[in-house]
Amino acid sequence: MPKAKSLYLVCISLFCVFYTFSQTTIKEDDYLAIYHNNSIELKFDSPVEIKAYNQIDLKEINVVSELNQTAFLISNVKPAQILKLVYHFISGRTSEHINYLASPSMSSGTINVYFNHPVDVTFTQTQNGVNLGSNLDDMLISYINACTNTLDIAIYNSYSPGGSSGIAGAINAAFSRGVQVRLIYDGSTSSVMIPLLNPLIPTLPSPTSSSYGIMHNKFVVFDANSSDATKPLVWTGSTNWTVAQIDGPDKNSAIVIQDQALALGYKIEFEEMWGSSSLVPDTVASKFGPYKTNNTPHNYSIGGKVVNSYFSPSDGANAKIIETINTANSDIDIATMLITRSDISSALISKFNSGLSNLNLVLDSQNPTSNQLSVLQTGINTSRVATYTGSGIMHHKFMVIDNFNSASDPQVLVGSHNWSTSAETKNDENILIVHDATITNQYYQAFAYLFQQAGGVLNTNEGQFSSNNSLVYPNPTNGILHFANNESYNVSGTIKVVNVLGNLILEDQFDNLANKTIDLSSQSSGIYFVEIKINGNSKHIKVLKS
Repeated sequence: MPKAKSLYLVCISLFCVFYTFSQTTIKEDDYLAIYHNNSIELKFDSPVEIKAYNQIDLKEINVVSELNQTAFLISNVKPAQILKLVYHFISGRTSEHINYLASPSMSSGTINVYFNHPVDVTFTQTQNGVNLGSNLDDMLISYINACTNTLDIAIYNSYSPGGSSGIAGAINAAFSRGVQVRLIYDGSTSSVMIPLLNPLIPTLPSPTSSSYGIMHNKFVVFDANSSDATKPLVWTGSTNWTVAQIDGPDKNSAIVIQDQALALGYKIEFEEMWGSSSLVPDTVASKFGPYKTNNTPHNYSIGGKVVNSYFSPSDGANAKIIETINTANSDIDIATMLITRSDISSALISKFNSGLSNLNLVLDSQNPTSNQLSVLQTGINTSRVATYTGSGIMHHKFMVIDNFNSASDPQVLVGSHNWSTSAETKNDENILIVHDATITNQYYQAFAYLFQQAGGVLNTNEGQFSSNNSLVYPNPTNGILHFANNESYNVSGTIKVVNVLGNLILEDQFDNLANKTIDLSSQSSGIYFVEIKINGNSKHIKVLKS
C-alpha cells in the first residue's frame, strides 16, 4: 500500500478501508482497489490476467499493467461509474473471478434515518434520532414529489387512500409531470395501492411459483441517472407501505441515502428483476429470488463513510450478518422481528462467550415456532434477550455494532432481510451496512426505546470504563505511554495495542494500571488503538504516535 498521510482505517472482516487525504483504498477478496479522483489502481498478491468493462453497456475499458501483472491502473474513470472486473490468476487458481466496483460519486452523501415510533434521546451522542410517527408516509411522499426524472419502486405490500391522495397520488402526480415510473410488487400480496395507479404506469408482479419466495424489498431509487449528482437517492429499510406498517402501530424505520453510485447499484438490482432497462418489463429475461446473480458492487465510499450493499439471495447476506457480528469489539444491540437461523444464534452466543458481555436483543413476540428465542435466552442471558409484546409488530431488522466504542468501527446493519432461511435462499431482499458513528447511534436510540419497552434493562457502562477513570498520557506521544488511574485499580488486567492495519503491536498484563507503562518508540508515526481490559470490561483509547 503506498505511503500517505492517513486519517483512519476501518477493518470489516473480509475487507479493510484506508482513508487518506487524496484516496480511499478498499481491500476486496483478492486485491486492493485504490480510488483516486479519476482512476483506480488494483493491486493483487499474485499475477493475474484481467479485463474491465463498464457495467452499463459492457464496453471494455483499458487496463494498464504496472508491475509484473500484479498492479494495474484503470484511468479516465468517471464519478459514480460501475465497473465489472473479470480476471483469473496465471498460476495456481485458474477459475474466472468476477467482481464489481463503484467509483465515488459527486453526490453529497447525506444519510437521513426516520422512525415511526419514539426513540430514547437520552442516549444521543451527536444527533437525535427522528421519530416521524404517523408522518413517515408524508416524508416518502415529499421525496416522490421532488423526483424529476426516474422513479423505480420495489415494494412488497402497499396501500393508499386513493389514486389522487397518499402514496399512490404522489406516484401518479410524478408520472403526470413526466417522471418515468416503474414498479415491482410482490405477486402474492393484496397490494391495494397497485390498482389505484395510472394504468399507463408499467408494473410487474413477482412470480408465485413454489420455487420462489416473496419479493420482500421496500426500496425506491430516485433519479439514478440524473446529470445532477445531488438528485439520486435510495430509500430503503424495513417499512412496508400498509397503514399498520408505515403509520403504526408496527415498529419500522427508513434510511435515505443521497448517492449516485449507490442509486445505480440499486437500479441494476431493480432491472435484473424487471428484465430490461426500458420502461417495459421483460418477463422472459427477468430474474427473481434464487435465479438472480451477484452483479452489483458491495463497497461504496459515500460522503466519507463506508457503506456496504448486499442483495438476497445472490450475495450471501446471511454470511454478512454473521461477519458483522464477528467484527464487534465491545457491544452488540439487535432489534429484529425474528431469528430462525441457528448459525446466527450460534455466532451471537459464541461472541458472548468470548467475553463480549454487552450484547442485547429485542425480538417480536409473533415469531414462528422455529425461532431461536429460547436458544438465545439460554445461551446468552434471559435478561438480555427481550420479547416485544407491545402494540403492533416489532418489524425492524437492524443490528448496532460498537455504539459505545468510537475507537472501533461503529456500524449499523439495516434493510428488509429477515434473519431467516427463506430470506437467505428464496426471497428478494436487501441490506445495507453503514459504517458511521452518528447513524449507528441513531439506531441505538431506537433500540434503547424498544428494548426498555420490552422490559430490558440497559447498562451502558458495560464494556467500557468511565472516561475519567482511565487516562493515558502523553497523547500525542513520542513513544512512552503512562497510565493514570484515579480509582487505583489494584487488580490484574491486560493491555493490547493495534495499528491502523489491525495488526497486534503489543499485548501485556498488569497488576496495577497506575504503575503501567508501554513503549511504542520503535513503532512508526501514526494512529494506534489501545485496549485496556479489566474483569471483562474494556476501555478503548485512540493514541497518536508523533
